[in-house]
Amino acid sequence: MTLCLDSATLIDLIRGRSPNVRDNYRAAVQSGLEFAVPAVVMHELFAGMATSRNPAIERKRMEETLIGLPVVDLTADDVETTGRVAGDLRVCGQSIGDIDTLIAGQALARGWTVVTRNVRHFGRVEGLPLIDWSVGRDLLSAAAIASRIEATAQP
Repeated sequence: MTLCLDSATLIDLIRGRSPNVRDNYRAAVQSGLEFAVPAVVMHELFAGMATSRNPAIERKRMEETLIGLPVVDLTADDVETTGRVAGDLRVCGQSIGDIDTLIAGQALARGWTVVTRNVRHFGRVEGLPLIDWSVGRDLLSAAAIASRIEATAQP
């Protein structure tokens, strides 16, 4: 299994916000799982860093966290799948934004599991396996995803 780390997960790791995320990341490393960081996630990290109070410190933290994690560029197959995902979401009135659509499409094209706290967005993509390290190490079931989407949709 290859774990695709989204921006929220990496920010949790970079800033040390969540002991659960840190512990689950360490467990995944120790178990020999493979990782991928989509290039568009790096775009989000750099954009955030550019607006931070201390970009130099944020860059150092980011570089330390990303050591050994492969950054993966989009391919033609990735963007073809992403296009289908975007179209499907638009038809249902469930768009999730361009960056998350690119992450989801690349993950689907490559058979990756997305590690994210943003189940509300990524859970809308049919067939996309998700893990939320802030709550556990296991794949989220369809029922758990639906429950999380419903809970965040209520005012």
